[in-house]
Amino acid sequence: MDTSQLYLVDFPEELKIKDLDIVSLYHQNRFEELDAVIVCRDSNGDITATFEEDTWKLMPFARRKIKTSFNFSEFKHSPRLMNELKLVTYGRLFNKNPQGRKASSFSAIESELSKNKIAYRFLLENNYTSLSQLSNPKTWEAFEEYLINKSYAQRTLEGMFVAINNILKLSGWHHLKLGFNPIKQELSSKLSDKKLQQTLVIPERLSDAIYGQAIKLVNAALPHKESIAETEKALQDNYLEGKRTLDEKLKNGSTFTFLGESKNIVDHRKYVIAIADNQPQTLSDIIAPLARKIENTELNNGNDFHRYLGQLITSCYIICGGFSGMRDSELDKLTPNSYYKDTFEGRDYHMLQSHTFKLGEKRETWVVAPAAQQAIELITAITKYWRKEVRYPDTKYNNTVWVNQPYRSKIPRLINYWNKRLQLFCKQFDFVVTQEDYQECLNSNSASSNKIKETVKVGEPWPMATHQFRRSLAFYCIKNRLGTAIALKQQFKHLYLSMTEWYTNGGKLASIRGLRVDDKIQKALNIVNAETVANKIFNQWHSDIQLSGSHGKTIMKMRDDVPQIYSSWDVIYQAIKDGRLTLHSTAHSYCKAGYDCDMDGIITPQFCVDCSSGSSIIDDKQAIWWQKKHKSLVAYIALGDDISVTDRSHFITQIRAAENVMSDFDMPFTPFEAELKVTEL
Repeated sequence: MDTSQLYLVDFPEELKIKDLDIVSLYHQNRFEELDAVIVCRDSNGDITATFEEDTWKLMPFARRKIKTSFNFSEFKHSPRLMNELKLVTYGRLFNKNPQGRKASSFSAIESELSKNKIAYRFLLENNYTSLSQLSNPKTWEAFEEYLINKSYAQRTLEGMFVAINNILKLSGWHHLKLGFNPIKQELSSKLSDKKLQQTLVIPERLSDAIYGQAIKLVNAALPHKESIAETEKALQDNYLEGKRTLDEKLKNGSTFTFLGESKNIVDHRKYVIAIADNQPQTLSDIIAPLARKIENTELNNGNDFHRYLGQLITSCYIICGGFSGMRDSELDKLTPNSYYKDTFEGRDYHMLQSHTFKLGEKRETWVVAPAAQQAIELITAITKYWRKEVRYPDTKYNNTVWVNQPYRSKIPRLINYWNKRLQLFCKQFDFVVTQEDYQECLNSNSASSNKIKETVKVGEPWPMATHQFRRSLAFYCIKNRLGTAIALKQQFKHLYLSMTEWYTNGGKLASIRGLRVDDKIQKALNIVNAETVANKIFNQWHSDIQLSGSHGKTIMKMRDDVPQIYSSWDVIYQAIKDGRLTLHSTAHSYCKAGYDCDMDGIITPQFCVDCSSGSSIIDDKQAIWWQKKHKSLVAYIALGDDISVTDRSHFITQIRAAENVMSDFDMPFTPFEAELKVTEL
């Protein structure tokens, strides 16, 4: 393999990859040389991990906030077993698969290692030195018994079997003679009856209380956002001045009780107290001006302010997550510029932009509630000083807003473990589960009975978690008929509608339980709807208006010989009432196929222009939508230097579709010419 093109011209020669056969080193027991193998370097060329170390620090690989290391220390009392696990992990990390498969992501390898450890713990407990011992029928029987006794969930076992099978696929590289065949996934259901438990919907009363408290805190703090930020900066500057004064005294020979015989600090608690004693201002004096502005909030000392600041940060996170349904990894990449407002047909839409990673990293947009604007505005203000100092693991995502400085003596850091912060929020504001909440939780989460029994306790705070935002948004949208699964699919960035429907699980049933039907009103609505659709279809056939789309063009050709079903308004109206005619609309087209449509055009509207089923109709109002789409996409491509090949081709097909529509309506436009880039080889 030619690795020369991996480096810049001035990259130090001594730091470049050395061609090492670690498999031979392993099998020839040349462990001293094997231990010296470098696993990872940082951008400065400094070694962060070698094969020998119990923990491989892999931040340059991971570029994440958490789970950036591989820890093998629990196997250190069995060096042979630990080295085998390291070897196969090394092979997966560097994609040594002889089948030429695409490399897995770092997070996938990290998760795979955690699953492999289940099997290796069994081997360790039984004094085995290799995974090959599982080829012994008696050992395998004991292994199955071990898994049953540990009460692992089916999904955990499935993940472990996949991880072991991936080791088997590496056999052509690591040459370990494991001696058993790939494990069938069906075995997981034999060894465990713990099926996949769905993320919980937040009970409605608690949801209203939690989201309401977050909005209340943000709205109350927003007018004073600059004062809050300046107060935090003043507290930090005051600490640094106190530390500088104390360190100066130490340098000049002053003696303190926190010092040992060699003048080193032996009592850190007393050292911290001494810093406070040397600060030029008291904390209460710094906080007092802000405390007079913020009503109904205790801000008497540093602890009060620290708690209040934490509540504001969590509130902003709750608003952004609760009203968007974004994943934690997507929320994590929000910046001060993520919010914007768009206007369509006179209506304002509040949007958040971030990155999504589920099917490859790309920029995406989510529709949110207006409260998100205030949340982004507040979190931007109160973290503006911290964001200048924090060390981001990946420079591509610099300036993300979720940062904090929990310790005055340390630099600000990215916030991890949001679930703990959310649960603390529920505890601080006494959002406890009632018996009614518990029963509602059971009714709303039919696929999570075991999880409810284990985690939800009457009289205790609600066990809040980040993914509950997503689940709750889907559930309540369907329950309260605020949106469709198709719309949620786009909002959640799902590939398959079935995944979205899994998130909405229980919503339809809850909607039916709470539905009170007024037959007279429903009948009137049905009549109005049928009349509206009949008017639209009649006007399409019995007028000279221009139409586009596959069926729209057919209508124009047949206006001189109208089929019987479209012959008069009464015939059309009766066909609609009988269910023989239907017409559904989107911003970009009408569709006569109704729910028989494959719905591809919902996500990729260009498919509707020349619909393969011959069902699309585009009128003059929708043509204006295509005209605006053409203008915005051409402008975006002209400005975007980092557009991937896949996204570029996707945009160009939409541009061509828009040009076809505009041509049908004789709209003036400049045809887009794709720029060809020449790369020298």
